[in-house]
Amino acid sequence: MNIKLFAGVVSATLASAGMIFAAGADTNGSGTQDYSFILDSGNSFSVTNTTSNPKITGTFPAALGGTTITDSFKSISIMTVEGKWDYNGTTIGIRSGRPYGVDLSYNDGFLTNTSASIKSSEVGIVAARSLNKNVKVFGGIRLNSFSGKVAKPYLTQGGDGTGYSYELENTSSTGFTVGAAYEIPEIYLRASVQYNSEISHAGTKNVESLDGAAATTTLQDMKAPGSTIIKLRSAVTEKIVLFANWRTAQWSQFVISANTHTAMGQGDLWAPDSGIDYTIGGAMVVSDKLTVLGGMSRSPSDPDSTTESALSPYNGSSTTFLGGTLKVRDNFEVTGVISNVTLGDTNVATPGGLAPFTKNTAQRVTIGTKVSF
Repeated sequence: MNIKLFAGVVSATLASAGMIFAAGADTNGSGTQDYSFILDSGNSFSVTNTTSNPKITGTFPAALGGTTITDSFKSISIMTVEGKWDYNGTTIGIRSGRPYGVDLSYNDGFLTNTSASIKSSEVGIVAARSLNKNVKVFGGIRLNSFSGKVAKPYLTQGGDGTGYSYELENTSSTGFTVGAAYEIPEIYLRASVQYNSEISHAGTKNVESLDGAAATTTLQDMKAPGSTIIKLRSAVTEKIVLFANWRTAQWSQFVISANTHTAMGQGDLWAPDSGIDYTIGGAMVVSDKLTVLGGMSRSPSDPDSTTESALSPYNGSSTTFLGGTLKVRDNFEVTGVISNVTLGDTNVATPGGLAPFTKNTAQRVTIGTKVSF
């Protein structure tokens, strides 16, 4: 089997593996914090940019006028940079990306100016080495950082009436990733497993303010979620390769209990559920220059959840994607993927009853380049 025919498949499958609104605040579904790029030999440098455009609307209950809740989500752009080099039988690499992200602000009714944002970054330095013809191991360190803001103007108890605000100041800490792969190069088969450790962030600063009063700061220990990624790919003919990616993320350990928010009877500010994401698809070699691919990703809904927060008004999501990789030169390729996302229906609790959010969608466009040298 001519392995060179699949030169563009790796870049394309990595770029397409993700979805928006995956487990917790993950930005890239089963591709979030995926460091398996280090398993491919050779020197390369790649840059991938993904832009997601959610379109999410709902309807206020009759007690609040029954009017439309217009789209609150802003576009999110995620840039991922990867570089790797072979050195004396060991592949050394670095990867920078944005693992978590949210950006929304409402403009209707009592929800006006209710908003939330999460910013993040993660840099991983990893290495891989073959134990024999079929087995590779890899691992390295990860520098993880994030920050966030929440505003709930409708939570007010007097003062100047500006309501409640919260800020999680930027925090950084380190963890690790470790994994292994079994390969049969003759049929382009690879089965890999990767474990990302949870990362403890000690003494993070939580700043709260209510109705213009002086801000209060408390310190909390937080844990960025651990995750496990399992991937499988194999050629089934000389021109077709199938792939499947699966990821579980332990978001239930990441809970924000803000003192003022809790004292107002609002419970935890954020308590996301753990979840899984998976991707299945296939790629076909059209020519020695062009590889096309398609497939689907899914973040299953929580069957036990009847309502969701206005800061995450959906329950699960499913994605279909289509794309391809064009080899412009022997050492330069361009990848493009378009994804359409369907978001699971849910209800949001309001003072006037349940506000339904149904038939919502999102679009995701990924453009990437890769240089081999």
